[in-house]
Amino acid sequence: MRILSDENQELEEKIISIIEFGNSLSTDGHHNPALHEYEKAWALIPEPKLEWEMIGSWLTGSFYTAYFNLSDFKNAKHWAELQLKAENSEIDTAPLMDLGMVLFELGENEEAYNYLSKAYDYGKARAFKERPQKYLDFYLTEKKKR
Repeated sequence: MRILSDENQELEEKIISIIEFGNSLSTDGHHNPALHEYEKAWALIPEPKLEWEMIGSWLTGSFYTAYFNLSDFKNAKHWAELQLKAENSEIDTAPLMDLGMVLFELGENEEAYNYLSKAYDYGKARAFKERPQKYLDFYLTEKKKR
């Protein structure tokens, strides 16, 4: 992983500012304007976009959240997959949870179970904390069947 601030501090600060503004819009329920901000930030990230520590996973996670909250699960899945590729922590369960949740919403239950299981293996029930109960219920029900 590369650190953008080591190569271009000003660019990293600009990208962070745009993402933070987009996140404030998303938090207030303004997901489409947030997506517009995320697109601006994404365009500024040098290639290869997923290799920049923190920036790549943070922004892909922000895209995921906005699309998920809009119930645009197809686009949410795309960004969840990218978020998982950009993640550089082996113990962060959020990308696994995000992908598992969106796969569940898309009815891709086998794949959903696999990612939720990986998240559970790392973080146990804590991985599901602050997530809707239905995802933990699904995981536990499926686990009992296996």
